[in-house]
Amino acid sequence: MVVRKYFPSMYTKEDSAPAKSRNATLYLLRCVFLMGIRTPPQRFFVVYCLWSFALNLCSTFYQPIGFMTGYISHLSEFTPGEFLTSLQVAFNAWSCSTKVVIVWILVKRFDVATEILDEMDKMLTKSSERRNVHRAVALSNRIFFFFMTVYIGYATSTFISAIFMGRPPYQNYYPWLDWRASKWQYWLQTGLEYFAMLGACFQDVCVDCYPINFVLPLRAHMANFAQRLRNLGNDPDESADERYAKLVKCIKDHKVILRFCDTLRPMIGGTIFVQLLVVGLVMGFTLINIVKFADFGSRVAALSFMSAVLLETTPFCTLCNYLTDDSLKLADALFESNWIDQEKRYKTTLTHFLHNLQKPIVFMAGNVFTISVATNLTASKFSFSVFTLVQNMDIAEKLGKLSKPHEN
Repeated sequence: MVVRKYFPSMYTKEDSAPAKSRNATLYLLRCVFLMGIRTPPQRFFVVYCLWSFALNLCSTFYQPIGFMTGYISHLSEFTPGEFLTSLQVAFNAWSCSTKVVIVWILVKRFDVATEILDEMDKMLTKSSERRNVHRAVALSNRIFFFFMTVYIGYATSTFISAIFMGRPPYQNYYPWLDWRASKWQYWLQTGLEYFAMLGACFQDVCVDCYPINFVLPLRAHMANFAQRLRNLGNDPDESADERYAKLVKCIKDHKVILRFCDTLRPMIGGTIFVQLLVVGLVMGFTLINIVKFADFGSRVAALSFMSAVLLETTPFCTLCNYLTDDSLKLADALFESNWIDQEKRYKTTLTHFLHNLQKPIVFMAGNVFTISVATNLTASKFSFSVFTLVQNMDIAEKLGKLSKPHEN
């Protein structure tokens, strides 16, 4: 029970415990702080600034440049497998850096969103409602640690595979450092690349998992809200004014939900748009590497990488489909309530509210296309187009021939 002691929010609390939806993002926001993109604390101001500078210099800003400079400087020295391993990560590194910058600019929206979650918690009155939130909180944190395990697993497996091959994992360019010159320079470059990739994976977990960590408690609140809508007008002891007041309160609660979505929409739209642009290309290079060039160790690392790439979009795109369905069910729940025998004022207000509830809650990727499973599949299928193009143009065979002089 050591894990439960140090990570209690990974476990479902009792129904009697007060609901704290913000705990669904507890470990996420701690890691966002460790990314070095929050306001430095007064107590450790210098330490935090130095850590932020080191991590973001290596992982956010220099790593994408190091990949491209390494290709230009030592392209002829790459084997095909090493080149594709580095290339697939390079594209993802550029997208990761872009997503980190987007989150960095909009990071204060996390604080606004957690405050709105606190508002939603005040709406809960029944143990069944708290139970739904407790389950969402536990599931959210478990997903976050699952993401962390997969991403860090990829970085570590690539590092171990590189050690056995005797070459740095990605052969990035570092000024005044030539890993071929001596053993200590080899280990220094390998360590620097591992640190940079660990930092990038750590950042990637945060920028890829935050939509899930925020949307899961939202879905729990929407399920509770649907039940409250369904129960409107069913209490025979209520007066007409009390029933109308409950309806007005539900309208205000719905506005809180919409405000929560509007708070996160710019950040989610930006980061998911960037990832959907590169997911097909990255997976295409990974498939080519696995099928044509990779040995056993490299295949393990490539499969870990592919799993991480799929995690960047697939779970949240699936959640968006569920969220849209949840929002449409709200209109059904209100229509199923006892409204037929109510007064004219109640019916008129309910009619306008019902019209607003029929508008689905959707997130857009860069205001260009809807984030959904269909969009994710379309982006992922591009990887097979890349693989087919390489097959038809015999690019893989040409790379293999170019590598033979290097191997000899």
